Amino acid sequence: MPPLEQLPAAYLALESENVAWRSQLEWLRKQVFGGGKSEKLDAAQLKLKLADQQKLIEQTATPETVHYERRRASREKLPLRAEAFAHLPVKETVVIEPEEVLAAPEQFEKIGEERSFEVDVVPTKLFKREFVRPKYRAKAQLDRAPVVAPARVPPVEGGYASAGLLAWVLISKYVDHAPLYRLEKMSSRWGARLPRQSMVEWVRIASDWLEPLYQGMRRRLLESSYVQVDETPVRCHDPDQTRGKIKNGWMWVMSGPGDEVLSTGDHRASTAN
Repeated sequence: MPPLEQLPAAYLALESENVAWRSQLEWLRKQVFGGGKSEKLDAAQLKLKLADQQKLIEQTATPETVHYERRRASREKLPLRAEAFAHLPVKETVVIEPEEVLAAPEQFEKIGEERSFEVDVVPTKLFKREFVRPKYRAKAQLDRAPVVAPARVPPVEGGYASAGLLAWVLISKYVDHAPLYRLEKMSSRWGARLPRQSMVEWVRIASDWLEPLYQGMRRRLLESSYVQVDETPVRCHDPDQTRGKIKNGWMWVMSGPGDEVLSTGDHRASTAN
């Protein structure tokens, strides 16, 4: 395809050539089918007329050289296995000795080694972090009240969730798109069941923490020269409702000239018909 600036000239050249070809086609149609003539068309005369029509085309059409560039699709080379996993820590090293050396180690000396690796994964596992606050009393003042460090303020008042667990639930829900009821079922394999009702409360608390950040991003977005808004319907299943029912949710995404994008949603939708 020619560059954008050459499109008008290319179009005019094609239109002119099209007119000439239509004229030649119309003349041939009249000579072969039209006019009610009984005599046969002379082959030499037909060639002469076609030559005239060809000259007309060459005179009418303006020759033009069109240049364009075509980019070849680049194929990124996949990194070598050693490069792709070079950043992973080595948790375990297994040394495999030859059977001959194990049978008679005094007859051999080591001159080198060959290394390879495999990539493994540690499944998700819940664990407890225990906090101990020792109590002390003054030896010289036995009637004095015991001394103990103040209790730490947990991320969730009266709860057991750590900041890391809260962050993990948020990432699983909003980045990996894993609903809370599915996380509840999966948690039984991790060592203990995490009730969905508790995770809902964690999401609410974390949302309150992030509210100032959200308002700052929103304020900066509204100060842009223009704002784009998209309203997208989202059909989803609600496990708290009757089985088989599909709900209509809504997502409103706002963006501006920069890279900031804000997304809000309303999942309090009515049952779809």
